[in-house]
Amino acid sequence: MKTLGSFLLEEGLISASDLADAMVELVRKTPHSVEILYEKGVISPEQLLAIVTLQSDENLDFRTACLQLSIWKSEFIDIINKEVEQRRGTLGQLLVERELIDPPVLLSVIKHYHAYRSENNNDFALFSENVILDLSEDSAGKGMPEVNYEPDFSTASEGNTSEYLDLFSEEKEIALELMILAIEKLGSDKSEDSPEELLDKFFTEYHSLKGTARGIGAVLTENLIHESEDLLAFYKCFLHKLESSDFSALAAVNLNVLDVLSQLRNELVVVESEQGFWEKEDKKTKYLKVLVDIHKLNKELQGRGYKVDIEEVRDMF
Repeated sequence: MKTLGSFLLEEGLISASDLADAMVELVRKTPHSVEILYEKGVISPEQLLAIVTLQSDENLDFRTACLQLSIWKSEFIDIINKEVEQRRGTLGQLLVERELIDPPVLLSVIKHYHAYRSENNNDFALFSENVILDLSEDSAGKGMPEVNYEPDFSTASEGNTSEYLDLFSEEKEIALELMILAIEKLGSDKSEDSPEELLDKFFTEYHSLKGTARGIGAVLTENLIHESEDLLAFYKCFLHKLESSDFSALAAVNLNVLDVLSQLRNELVVVESEQGFWEKEDKKTKYLKVLVDIHKLNKELQGRGYKVDIEEVRDMF
């Protein structure tokens, strides 16, 4: 299975030397949670050694190791998030910053990369002990549960979409796609990300987009992000019970969400309204299919006995 870097290399979009330099810089700029807390004087040398030893011996993520050692504090999250935001980057962002690849080209490659992974490894099929949720395009409309949603376009603000379009730029879409790739790896030994940190950051990005979309009356965008936020809140609440396949499922759903959000943005660019999108039957079907996928995953998790009041956990982000 090729990585994104090797995919870019094989497509002839970057040289091996430039890619290697970028990856080395990325590794250097990516701090570990335990490193941050130790540098900030939040944990002692003895605690650092205990955390690292437990993580190595039992293959635990940082938070679980801290909980087992009874040294976890909620303020750790804020300290880590702030430092990671300042120091960590992504491969795609770094390549764009170095002007080694143009944002539209990178975005197109990432989408082809997702298609490659899906075709060759079925990475984004949703697996659990008892359920397989099919997210392929061919499944749209086949036995699809009913979704009752009728948008009200009367609240749309004509000619006032620039703020949202500036916020949801091609660069922002790239950043969100790369975060989804990182979410897909959570729970596996391939991931060095903190699930709490990554989901918090992703939720914050969604929430910012939703607020701006609401301001211009982009009701389709606002509703889709709202539904996605609810699913993220569910994941946040039961993070300690989830498996790597659950994060692959979350990634699969959000790739489709982001694809629809991108199409809605393109509609706003052309006609400054989402209504035309809704009036196209194939677009409407795709939108509803994504809503169904969100509800399916939420329902599948609830079927395991996970119950949560979404309103009670929103402040966890």
